[in-house]
Amino acid sequence: MTAVGVVLVALAMRQPVAGVPPILADLGLSPTAAALLVAIPVLCFSLGALAGPLVRARLGEERTIFAMVAVVVGGLLLRAVWPTWGLFPGTILAGLAIAVLNVVLTSLVKRRFPQHLGGMMAAYTMAMATGSSLASGLTVAVMRAADGSVRVALGVWAVTATVALIVWLPQLRAGAMAVGRATAAHTVPVWWYPLAWHVLFFMGMQSLLYYGLLSWLPAIYRDRGLDAAEAGMLLMVFNGIAVVGNLVAPVIASRLPDQRVPVGVAISLMTTGLLGVLLAPIWTAMLWAAILGVAQGSSLSLALLVIVLRSRDSDTAAALSGMAQSGGYLLAATGPLVMGLLHGLTDGWTVPLLFLLAVAGLIWIPGMTAAKSRVI
Repeated sequence: MTAVGVVLVALAMRQPVAGVPPILADLGLSPTAAALLVAIPVLCFSLGALAGPLVRARLGEERTIFAMVAVVVGGLLLRAVWPTWGLFPGTILAGLAIAVLNVVLTSLVKRRFPQHLGGMMAAYTMAMATGSSLASGLTVAVMRAADGSVRVALGVWAVTATVALIVWLPQLRAGAMAVGRATAAHTVPVWWYPLAWHVLFFMGMQSLLYYGLLSWLPAIYRDRGLDAAEAGMLLMVFNGIAVVGNLVAPVIASRLPDQRVPVGVAISLMTTGLLGVLLAPIWTAMLWAAILGVAQGSSLSLALLVIVLRSRDSDTAAALSGMAQSGGYLLAATGPLVMGLLHGLTDGWTVPLLFLLAVAGLIWIPGMTAAKSRVI
């Protein structure tokens, strides 16, 4: 049942973020406020990740996961019931809770599934991609079915998180660490390891590419003439087909001496997809969304996998995960924001896409280093 619980929690971890971009134009926000709204979750992922190892040590992994999923439900309901003043606070609450989940789920997998790391990381990241795909593809349809209700569109994904909360209940009695237990996660000096910094930059740059596209891909194609629902479907394909990368990349990579070949393939696919969005005609949009989806699914799975594989034990995994995700998501938060600002300055999408291509070129450096077979 633990594996089922992990999958359901992961399913609910990206819907609060992915459900917003397709209806961003319907929220009545200024361009600056819209750019800030899509950047807030990633900033929260950074800040909240710093607290992940501390909360884990205080409550234990199982109880931390339960508490954080409950906070996600609360944040989603807050912005659904009061979308005017609750939109930003609700997004912040959900984002901070998801940040802690990002850290704690990684160390839980390391501790409870040491013989099945590749398969569990595949299931975990596949569930996140599936949740993103459902939210990005169906949110507009839900809003239209609800007579244009933004409240319903924002709140519907609280259902998934509530189901995950209920299914996780038995884990509160199974395998929880003692409250207040001293743990090496406080003292593992991962910040002093150059390898840890490469893991951080690999995590951050692949996340920057993902959230930049997640936030603005519908807007790019809406500006080129696609209907809002069609643009939302592009995002659904982008997130949905990521499942292919989620499933294949970690399973193959975990069986190799190191992960440099899978990482190189993922980066090459990302570059190809970005060039397609930049240069190819609009009727090929679905192809590039699919290629980008596979690339991002692979990149995320590999980034999380190298955190686990570069760690000596679950305490080190928690410390490295907290470092990589706090610094990484802080870097990633610049993606949606910079793209929005560049679009506002140039009144087009060429420069923002060139910015993403530059990141896709630079990511080779930390990616290849993080993929080498070494352990902190």
